[in-house]
Amino acid sequence: MTFHRNLARLIIRGRYILPVVLLICTILAGTAISRTVINYDLTSYLAKDTMTIRGARVVQEEFKAANATRESNSTTQGDLRGLQMKIGQEIPVALAISVAVVLVMLTVTSHAWLEPLLILFVLAVSIVLNMGTNFVFSSVSFITFAVCAILQLALSIDYAIMLLHAWNAHLDSGMEAKEAMAEALSECFMRIASSAMTTVAGLLSLLFMSFTIGFDIGMVLSKGIVISMLCVFLLMPSVTLLCGKALRRTKHKALPIGGDRLAGLVFRIRKPLAAGMVLLVLAGLYLNFRVEYTFTGKPGEAATPGPLALIVPGGDTDADYDRQRDLVSRLQAVTKEDGTPAIGKIQAMVTDGADALRYYSADELAEMTGISPAVIRGYLTLSGLDEPVRGDRLLDAAGLPAQFVPALAEKREQLAYGRAMLNSDAHTMIVLHQEFTASSPDFIPVMTRILDSARAVYPEQEIYATGVLMSTYDISNAFRDDLLKVNLITFAAIFLIVAISFRSLRMPLVLVLVIEGAIWITIGFSTLISQPVFFISYLICVSIQMGATIDYGILLSDQYRSRRAEGLAPREALTVALKKALPTILTSGIILIVAGFAVGKVCTIYYISSIGLLVSRGALVSTLLMLTFLPSLLLLCDRFIIRPRRLQQGKS
Repeated sequence: MTFHRNLARLIIRGRYILPVVLLICTILAGTAISRTVINYDLTSYLAKDTMTIRGARVVQEEFKAANATRESNSTTQGDLRGLQMKIGQEIPVALAISVAVVLVMLTVTSHAWLEPLLILFVLAVSIVLNMGTNFVFSSVSFITFAVCAILQLALSIDYAIMLLHAWNAHLDSGMEAKEAMAEALSECFMRIASSAMTTVAGLLSLLFMSFTIGFDIGMVLSKGIVISMLCVFLLMPSVTLLCGKALRRTKHKALPIGGDRLAGLVFRIRKPLAAGMVLLVLAGLYLNFRVEYTFTGKPGEAATPGPLALIVPGGDTDADYDRQRDLVSRLQAVTKEDGTPAIGKIQAMVTDGADALRYYSADELAEMTGISPAVIRGYLTLSGLDEPVRGDRLLDAAGLPAQFVPALAEKREQLAYGRAMLNSDAHTMIVLHQEFTASSPDFIPVMTRILDSARAVYPEQEIYATGVLMSTYDISNAFRDDLLKVNLITFAAIFLIVAISFRSLRMPLVLVLVIEGAIWITIGFSTLISQPVFFISYLICVSIQMGATIDYGILLSDQYRSRRAEGLAPREALTVALKKALPTILTSGIILIVAGFAVGKVCTIYYISSIGLLVSRGALVSTLLMLTFLPSLLLLCDRFIIRPRRLQQGKS
């Protein structure tokens, strides 16, 4: 504790120089924001060994797809401009709404009219510092860029609130301003650091995803949380003390948000409340296993993903073309769940050049040309061609006039184009014009059957696929592999941090149960309303709920345990704990709820709006459970989480 107090006094002694240094850094960071490269291509976050990336590499190196690429780029550029315009127009509106809510909530719960402005100033500095240092990464995804400022504001605002509340409490006890700030800082160092580290731990679990957009989101937001924490430690005391006179002149009574009635209600119905909440959590768990995920745009929206390209081993022998015909036949047999064909038109050498690649007898050629079979046989013999003869070989025979076989000559240009576009030295491309989209309920099984068909024909050789649908398929597979990994890492990290903070293994069990229950209810609700969950929304929501809203539980549990250690009975300890924790929990919770909701409703970009709405719902569920389920568990598990010595003190 002496180290914390000495560090706090050192920060206060530097209250004049620290703001100057940080403001200079902020100006430099502000000028560096434009240096950040914004990445709008989600497929670039796929692992290098995925089918999409390997297939795209083969296409780029071996095939002459200039026209298709030019058309695709034209479409992409148009979509990109629209996306940039929407982000530029909508995100500032969502941020303005979030700031307005922050001002209202802080004004209601603060001790001076100037306090909300000081908090916003400190957090604005931290946001600019975070965004200005993003240039250290090669690029930042447009999703991260769009939501990081709002989420950083909502996730770290309680650090500033905790410090100011502690400072005001020490002022009210009669301390001088600087001494009160020193005590508040030394008291809040571990509390705020633990809160920040649980949030960072939740976000850093995204770094272990094979789909590396998790690394992108996790690094940027984690950096933002750490910067916010440092700004609260280094800048908030300085600006608070420098504005001490203005704060005293604008002092007002905070709106009383007492926990007496809530504590009394929870105490009276603690058993049925806990039982009901357990059933609700179990229902959420059941529904959680049945939730559907989406990996593309909004479900139900018309999508034009473009064709799917299969790249298979090439060759010009009869066996090579027979295998292609076998594959085309298998692909034509792939159906959707309703029995209709999954694939419409198939462009391949054996389909577009079918007439030129089949065999013709001399009699068939005689009928087609009006030349006698004997003359044709003689020509074939002189040209070194066997009978029957493959159409393309007949067309390629040296000196053969196009008029010799008019029906085949019509295919010459088409065949030459097909060879140029669909064949390389090592591979051939088969282009599938599908009758399904990535949002179709049977997307995964249909794509699996398509790839299995190719592998069945070429069991010992490498096959590739590329295109929007293939990238979506790879993203879905990466997500399903990452799902358990992210959850387990987040769970373990949060459990460890809470266990170290409380120096106990019992309290973390209670807290993690509550927050896991909140996650299950949040995600399970999507099943009830038949609404698929966008996969990135899920990952961000889980990491924020597990890493950030658990802070509410840590704050309440710590206050409860401290009051019990002082000798208060369970009911009185809960009343005092709720009185202390309720303003911070409600302020931070409501800000996160409204900020997420603002993003969800203002932004028309599905990728971003879905994140906002799910985060908002998750914050709402977590806040409600922390104020109902957790208090009832603290009361019912009192003997489990409080040491016997403290129980004796509580009874005395």
